[in-house]
Amino acid sequence: MVLPPSPHAVTEPVETAADALAAALGTWYEQQRDGKGNVNSNVMCAGLYMTEFLAGHFPLQPEHYRTPSQVKTASGPQAQKLLAQHGEARKFTSEGGRTSRATLNHADALAELLNSEGDTAGLNDVTDIERAALAALLQAWFVERVREDFFGRKRIEAEINPDNPVRTTVAALIEAGRLRGGNTAGAIAQHLVGAKLKIRFPDEDVNVESYTTADVQTGRAGDYQIGDTAIHVTMSPGEKVFLDRCVDNLNHGYRPRVLVPEARVAAAAQLAENYSLAERVAIQSIEDFVGTNIEEIGGFSKSGVRDRLRELLTEYNSRIEQAEADKSLMILLPENL
Repeated sequence: MVLPPSPHAVTEPVETAADALAAALGTWYEQQRDGKGNVNSNVMCAGLYMTEFLAGHFPLQPEHYRTPSQVKTASGPQAQKLLAQHGEARKFTSEGGRTSRATLNHADALAELLNSEGDTAGLNDVTDIERAALAALLQAWFVERVREDFFGRKRIEAEINPDNPVRTTVAALIEAGRLRGGNTAGAIAQHLVGAKLKIRFPDEDVNVESYTTADVQTGRAGDYQIGDTAIHVTMSPGEKVFLDRCVDNLNHGYRPRVLVPEARVAAAAQLAENYSLAERVAIQSIEDFVGTNIEEIGGFSKSGVRDRLRELLTEYNSRIEQAEADKSLMILLPENL
């Protein structure tokens, strides 16, 4: 199993060999791009697997990495496991290239390249520990390619029908974020709220920060602050948002408003009641806060709502571009907009 290398194993020969092999891999990898500049995930999967096999064998022989019809160990869980070893937990391809003959062809090409370039770089003369460290560095190189060419290009997709209430689009996008996992749903919700506020209050300085930036780091009263109102966007309302943030808002003259997913509105209202804040804190669903306002701005007409929905999603993508390192949070705009 290739793990990120110990600093003690990354010797000067290992670094030199890694640089040479990475350069060769880079040339090969760029040759795999299609006419639109995309790289198939099978290429990335083959790279993850072959660098794993390199840790245990050099030169690479067919029996080390292939069966008659596929790459050994190839699967969605295996690809996910290798990515996780390098700190990447987002959901990758479910098949991991297992069912594609192309993955095996890429593996054969990589075996030839690694053997040729590895021989020139002196891999026959390094220890097993050094070769494992080298393999980990090269696997990390492929992990970066996954981040750039898979996650970095794969946008959020959901059913977006401008003929339906806008709240259904907001709900669909949040659900798509939940399915992707991690903090994705929370990030989508926060930036949709920010985009709506910017459209509703074009002359206001609606802040643009990463989803992970805490209010206290910026001196804001909430995730957003409009006039005397502090707006808090949360997927899971709890003690912190009410007793820490909302109480602090009230003590400093702000009007707190807590936005949660529709399914959590009742729970949030009960918490506010429990903390004796029900009369002082506004609670609203994210879906309605965004959706109803966009329809109002669109004049409740079909064409107007369609235009404002497109504006909302475009503004959202612009905010992701500015604030988030993870560009896969951007939304794929459908042709019907």
